[in-house]
Amino acid sequence: MAAGLVPFKWDHLDNIGDVYTPRTGHAVVNEDGVFYLFGGTDGAARQSDVHAYNVETNLWQEIRAGGRAPPARSGAQAVVWNGAVWFFGGYTKKDGDYFNDVYKYEIATSMWGSVHTLGEAPSKRTDHSVVLFRDSLLVFGGFDGHNRFNDLRELHLKDKRWSQVSVRSQVPRNRFGHTAVIYGHSMYIFGGWDGHDTLQELFEYNISSNMWISLPLRGTAPRARYRHTAVVCGDAMFTFGGVDKTQYRFPDLHEYNFTHRHWLKVATMSVQPSARTFHKTVVHEGTMYILGGFDGRRLNDMYRIVLRTKPELQRCQKQLADQASSSPPVPVGSSRPDALSGAVGDAQDAAQTLMPEDLWCWTRIDGQQGQVYTPRTGHAVVVWNHCFYLMGGTDENARQNDIYRFDVRNKVWACVKPVAGDPPSARSGSKAVVCRDSIFFFGGYTKKDGDYFNDLFEFNIPSAHWTRIDSGQKPSVRTDHSCVVYEASLYIFGGFDGRTRFQDLHQFNTEDRDWFQVSETDNMPVGRFGHSAVVYQSSMFVFGGWDGHDTLDDLYEFSITTSQWYSVPGRGDVPPSRYRHSAVVHGCAMFVFGGVDKRQARFSDLCEFSFDTRSWSKVKTTGDPPSARTFHRAVMYGGCMYILGGFDGTRRNDMYKIAVPEQLPRGDEKRRRRMQLSGDDAEAAAEPEIGEVEGPHENNKETSRLRLQVLELQKRLESELERHLCKICFEREINTVILDCSHRAVCSRCLDQVTTCPLCRADIRSTVITYNA
Repeated sequence: MAAGLVPFKWDHLDNIGDVYTPRTGHAVVNEDGVFYLFGGTDGAARQSDVHAYNVETNLWQEIRAGGRAPPARSGAQAVVWNGAVWFFGGYTKKDGDYFNDVYKYEIATSMWGSVHTLGEAPSKRTDHSVVLFRDSLLVFGGFDGHNRFNDLRELHLKDKRWSQVSVRSQVPRNRFGHTAVIYGHSMYIFGGWDGHDTLQELFEYNISSNMWISLPLRGTAPRARYRHTAVVCGDAMFTFGGVDKTQYRFPDLHEYNFTHRHWLKVATMSVQPSARTFHKTVVHEGTMYILGGFDGRRLNDMYRIVLRTKPELQRCQKQLADQASSSPPVPVGSSRPDALSGAVGDAQDAAQTLMPEDLWCWTRIDGQQGQVYTPRTGHAVVVWNHCFYLMGGTDENARQNDIYRFDVRNKVWACVKPVAGDPPSARSGSKAVVCRDSIFFFGGYTKKDGDYFNDLFEFNIPSAHWTRIDSGQKPSVRTDHSCVVYEASLYIFGGFDGRTRFQDLHQFNTEDRDWFQVSETDNMPVGRFGHSAVVYQSSMFVFGGWDGHDTLDDLYEFSITTSQWYSVPGRGDVPPSRYRHSAVVHGCAMFVFGGVDKRQARFSDLCEFSFDTRSWSKVKTTGDPPSARTFHRAVMYGGCMYILGGFDGTRRNDMYKIAVPEQLPRGDEKRRRRMQLSGDDAEAAAEPEIGEVEGPHENNKETSRLRLQVLELQKRLESELERHLCKICFEREINTVILDCSHRAVCSRCLDQVTTCPLCRADIRSTVITYNA
């Protein structure tokens, strides 16, 4: 911080030197106290010039760069990596050209270069967000003149390869003009425009767990807006400016504290910048700088404000460094995940290793090295940062409370030790989920006539520290329940305490550290245990289990949005009833493996439930399949379903995997495109929002819940009607039965285009055309 500067006092800087023309939509980055400004619109034309501002000398300089410069544009986004400024995207004008090219500007040589990338590049767009995480550039959202996006793309800068990140959770809605920042292992996005409304939402994408989390708006949050700016300084994100759907521009500064997860409107001193949008902000040594933008006319002014003093910055940097240094040791023979291709998600693993002939082929994972866990049942397994974490269970000697980590890329097992804190007692039948950088571990038992548990533990992975969480009205003791995570909450359903099979549903909010029992509604599933539960979009799906008399083959959906249960009709080739099986979600499908029925007959089948068609099919697989088993665990990683351990007459510690295709919901995609193409102009002013938007209000909660319930029922009706449409063209009604598998899936016109059934992939040899009355 420069001498004499006062925290939270605006300071107007006089521009000296070769100052850029007043403009909007420019890109600005900071590299060691020099700001590099590229492109934008100055009213006369789009630009492709480069200007540099030196903080120490307070001088602007226009740089005559060599090489091949990008075409002039506005709305491009940039990051600095390895001595170069990397640019992606942008556009010329609303009905003009949109870009998805990558350029880099070498700072030391002042040379431009076009970057040839590998993989499938994101579609052309502007007003997207770009952040740097380790050696990867992350792109989210944006607008191409017709469509608003919500995809997350990674460009691994070392090998210049694009990949799409397939996340394990519901994603934020489509938007552009939002902001994104990186803090720790998470990316935070705020605001934006979805084509109908400006948004006030704050989301966290935790990179290690590959999950999106919607964050509550605690404190005094900014009003809904887009084309604002956001920067990270110390332990907080600061947002400034922007515009709402009524074209009202904001002059306010807000702070979001990452530690307390709380918004604050910052009270500032002196003459503040005019209310503006489409500007840029950068931070240098605790001071935020604002450059240009639009306040009714294009600007090239500059303001600065001190956000953190030097001692405050040092404290925050030490806190982050302590968190990084507390990461568990890397197993012998392996390497840090970030040293390999793809720092985000597991899409790179799938893209680099899977071939079409690998699909539906079982493979036994041989050559596992290190400290492999003992053969066991009733263990818990989760995925975090390219590793599997396996906890507890029962081996041939006793119940266990150990933790093992499997480095997927190097096939190395390691026992995680030492661990600190208050670990759970040895047990089996517990369930675990990952939220952010922690594993939450609930319930379990020692043996049938032994002890049952209802304790909740948190294992912080970077620090290898256990914490017992004693808060709120916990569920009763139980084992063989289900546990899923949605955003920042755990959902516990069903289970068994040695006498009673439960049908209650409990929610634990990891933010508030409090339990809440979800109110009972009509159409609830019967009490059960040994069932499976998965999350798809904003619903939890429960399949199978044991009700004390029979094993079950029913499927229920719980809408987390409206807290309603729905029975899902058993269409297609419904799996035989079972319990203690496993289930995972990939794309728009749930895959169920194994389990046991009431006669103690174990299964080795793989069944698929399509969320798109709402029907079951039995998958025909090849290769070396796992033995029929139960009480095992399954996880998804890199486009593959992994099976770990379990019981086939003997306890196992083997591992298998099978590659499954990632199918996207074609009907939803068609409806989305139809809505976007017929939607309002994204650039036009819209009607004012109804009511206040300063923050959430209690008296609107019930109205919002009922509105969501109506929308949900409308969507269900649309899906039911679309169920009768051809699964190839989604235009004509189905009028063909495939006799080989008895599925109705396509129209006669599209039948000539396929050789296998779209539902079960069975070969098509004979068909019959049907006629609707």
